[in-house]
Amino acid sequence: MVSHVAMTRARLYVLIDAFENDMRQAMNHYILDHLGEEEALGSSYARANQRRASEQMNEAAITTYLDLQECYDILNSHRDSLPADLGRELRENTSEIHALVPIRNRVMHGRPLGAGDPERALSACNSFSTRYWSRVAEVIEHLRADPSWQPILKDAAGTTDRILHNLPLPEYDETGLIGRADEAKVILKHLLRRREPIITLVGEGGIGKTALALDVAYRLIDNVDCPYECVLWVSLKTERLTAAGVVGIADAARDLTGAATRLGEVLDKSFSGGVDELSEAISGIPTLIIIDNLETVTGDEVSALYDNLPDSVNFLFTSRVGIGQLERRIPVRPLPVKDASYLFRNFAKARGVTRLASLMDKTVGEVVKRLRTSPLAIRWYVMAVEAGQQPNLALADQSALLDFCVRSVYEKMSNDAQTMLAMLFALDRPSSFDELAVLTESSVDALRKSVQELLSGSMVLMESEGPESLSSKVSLTESARNFLRAVNPPRQDLIEGTLARERHFRRSEERRRADAKARQLAPNVVRTRSSSDVPTAHLLREALSASRRETFKKAVEFIDRARAINPDYWEVDRVEAFLLSAEGYTAQATTVYRNALRKAREVGDDEGVAVVSYFFSGHLSRNANEPEQALDYAKIAHDHFDSSETALGLGRIHMWAGNFEESQAFLEESLENAQGKARLIAMTTLVDSWVRWSDRLLMEQRRPEDAAHKAYAGFSVGLSEINSGTFDERLTDQVLKAASMMLKCASSRGLSAGSLESQLAKMFQAIDVKRNVFFACREYRSFVRSLAHFSRGHSLPLHARLINDLEEVNEGKRHGHLSSERNDGAPLIGRVCSWRGTFGFIAHEEYPDNVFFPAASVKNLRERGEHVDLTDATVTFSVEHGDGPRPRAGWVEIQK
Repeated sequence: MVSHVAMTRARLYVLIDAFENDMRQAMNHYILDHLGEEEALGSSYARANQRRASEQMNEAAITTYLDLQECYDILNSHRDSLPADLGRELRENTSEIHALVPIRNRVMHGRPLGAGDPERALSACNSFSTRYWSRVAEVIEHLRADPSWQPILKDAAGTTDRILHNLPLPEYDETGLIGRADEAKVILKHLLRRREPIITLVGEGGIGKTALALDVAYRLIDNVDCPYECVLWVSLKTERLTAAGVVGIADAARDLTGAATRLGEVLDKSFSGGVDELSEAISGIPTLIIIDNLETVTGDEVSALYDNLPDSVNFLFTSRVGIGQLERRIPVRPLPVKDASYLFRNFAKARGVTRLASLMDKTVGEVVKRLRTSPLAIRWYVMAVEAGQQPNLALADQSALLDFCVRSVYEKMSNDAQTMLAMLFALDRPSSFDELAVLTESSVDALRKSVQELLSGSMVLMESEGPESLSSKVSLTESARNFLRAVNPPRQDLIEGTLARERHFRRSEERRRADAKARQLAPNVVRTRSSSDVPTAHLLREALSASRRETFKKAVEFIDRARAINPDYWEVDRVEAFLLSAEGYTAQATTVYRNALRKAREVGDDEGVAVVSYFFSGHLSRNANEPEQALDYAKIAHDHFDSSETALGLGRIHMWAGNFEESQAFLEESLENAQGKARLIAMTTLVDSWVRWSDRLLMEQRRPEDAAHKAYAGFSVGLSEINSGTFDERLTDQVLKAASMMLKCASSRGLSAGSLESQLAKMFQAIDVKRNVFFACREYRSFVRSLAHFSRGHSLPLHARLINDLEEVNEGKRHGHLSSERNDGAPLIGRVCSWRGTFGFIAHEEYPDNVFFPAASVKNLRERGEHVDLTDATVTFSVEHGDGPRPRAGWVEIQK
């Protein structure tokens, strides 16, 4: 067994040459010694003789001009003339010759070796072990005894080929080109068809672009359908990575002018011109020009080269960044783990690094993954270990490798692209373009340019989110990630800023889901069709928030950003229309709502149509004064959702349209399932409907008694809600409006207040019982004025506190608690959100920073006991605005 013998192309050459010489010697000695050449060679004679004659070597042995397979077949056909052991050996090893012939052709004709060629050729030759193969035995012994022996090998490439070329010998002879079969097939197909003027193999440094281009080029010149007469190769690579580090390449072409000179020298060794002279030299000749390592020049230089060379020229480029125009880009990805592991083991064997070659499959798989399955990284690592580095240390410190593969691309990138890399590094996960748009302050156009720049530089990957998704996610290549981690870490402020924005984004999404669960048709609930809409939803919620806390202009900026990344999403138009409507841009809002409806209908999104219809109906009824149209859209929303919210919407619009019976039917339907704030809104609207119905009966139909009953009904239903423990200022105001409406009806001409005496008495008693609640409301002052007007023509028993309030109005007191305007000291109703024993804070919607109050300001604190906890207690209070930053309560009264 000689499997441990290291084999290079030169060592293979002398081995196969020795085999051919031994075989020809056997033919000369045992066949041609008694048979004539023509009789011995049979059908092969004419061609072999013609070759000999063309070289004017008529005295030379004709066996020199036989191919390996021909010579072997002739020997086999004359086995009876051979010694028995030689004949038996030839017969038994026929399959070995079938394996050896294509390897011989690749070695002798300067073609790239295949994976396993050296081992297979050595094994085949070693199968011939009888005394007739003396040269083979000598060479194998020499190979075994002297691993450093490298015979001088003449360069046969391009000298006997039908297509003129200067393709270099490949650098991957030790293993052959492993993997890449599919990519090679695609590239070769394009080159044979000649429909693409420029093909660029794009990938990160060391990924195997050069090896793939060279392999395809050799396949091309050996293809009988090759459309080119000339294939010219030049490399712009100026550095090479070795186990000892990066070394410069002497006499390398450094620009396209130098490259043109090198290409011209293939046609004429004395050529010294530039691009124009090269163009003239190859004019009319179908030519393929291959330029390796093109990232060292600019896209403009490449365009100039393309424009100046004749139309008969096609191009194949390898580049880390591509040229961004004219080209068909073919990405070259890292090897699959299986192929990378095979390369690792084969290269380790070829270099004699047995400690790596004998590793377990699992360990090899883990190592190549840490090397990003990059061919250059694998070769560098094996050579580093071969040079004496410890395997674990070489794997841990890949800074030299990463610097070589990535830095040249990184340093040429724009600041925006480098910032984008830092963001992706901080996120440490694949991110969609829309997510990146949320997490950066750059414009969407600048973001797109940055992502494209990173893709062109093979710094990121773009992968689909799934088979049913049109969205893609961007992620760092392993090389880029490791470069940023080990060689060029991003600034800490960029990382911290990105992570802070992501946390805000995640919290916003959690709140959006919670809001949608609590109330699915609230204005700030932005719907998503899939996870890809989440970033857009975040921007739309930011717009809604900005409209409340900042400015409408700021809200529009968020809307524009959302539309830039998701222009066909109907929620973008829905939110914009909602904000336009709130700002009073009625006509514009109507147009944008219609756009939202169109987009939802175009994609068959029935839920989207229902959502937009719900908000559109509210806009038409409140702002556009078109209740009839509003009803149509409100019905669409209710037919789809059949919810408390849509019933409330229909009830409101019917109320504004004067359809009170329909209004109350829908409002009562809404109340059946409404909870929390939604119930308060529905109840307040129901009381409002009774009041409006009462007003219609009184003012338009002159039916004061019926009107009074409607007003009392509204008062009663609202009071019932208040008595259940609900304290809401708007509801309480609406209940007081119903009470004032009741008094207005009772004061009408032709109506005896006595007929309403029982209801009025109950109403006065209820208001007196809840005076502390009603007293804090704005509407209470209007109610007392209505009571004063009513009292001038009617005499009804009132409770003491109502009499006192009435007297204040009648006496014209304008600076007490019944002032028509809310000055300092005016009563409010709120909730104690924090109690510290000696002081506390009251929550109220008009005071977002809460209202401070000391224990001494609480009127009825002693009644509750010395150690009472006021947290969550409902209180009536007044506000005194002092010089401090926080408002302070003048007095506080705990509600019973």
